[in-house]
Amino acid sequence: MALRNTRNAAGLVRSLGDLALLDEPSFQLRPIRLDLAEVLDDIGLRFAGRARQQAVNLRCELQPAVAEVDVELFERAVANLLDNALKYSPPHGMVTLSLQANAGAAVVSVSDQGPGIAVEDLPHLFDRLYRGHDNVAPAGSDEGKGLGLAIVKRIVELHGGTVAVHSAPGQGTRVALSLPVSREMCIRDRCST
Repeated sequence: MALRNTRNAAGLVRSLGDLALLDEPSFQLRPIRLDLAEVLDDIGLRFAGRARQQAVNLRCELQPAVAEVDVELFERAVANLLDNALKYSPPHGMVTLSLQANAGAAVVSVSDQGPGIAVEDLPHLFDRLYRGHDNVAPAGSDEGKGLGLAIVKRIVELHGGTVAVHSAPGQGTRVALSLPVSREMCIRDRCST
């Protein structure tokens, strides 16, 4: 139990450190121009084994969309969302990773058929260290510390994008990241071209 608690505390400190780094005014993205569908396909493949072990169907619906992203941060944001979706998905449920190219934006979304999120929790989902009233993660687990979605939001903001959550109790959850496909990027909280 002491070892598990030590691991949990170390994970929390790492996540807090990552957020502090992302908040630094001197933090710089390392964007490269690429097809997001290729990156998302790789991420989907990485999570496919875990999905099979949990008897969850992981589906990828990816359209080509070229954007400039910091690949490491982008992968972390999407991995956080897939991790959450699989964590809350029931056996034989469906998790969908999708990418659509809209006018001036690439929309990456992760949808699940889990228990959904209580209405009173929705406005606070991206608050640091916030855990919903119905959080079902075991008390001693490494998960559910209330930092994953805060990190996702900060990463998306650094890319000049937005994040939105659509959920209702008993109806699953969909988290959508909207990223600009133009050359405009937000670096150090200032937009430039």
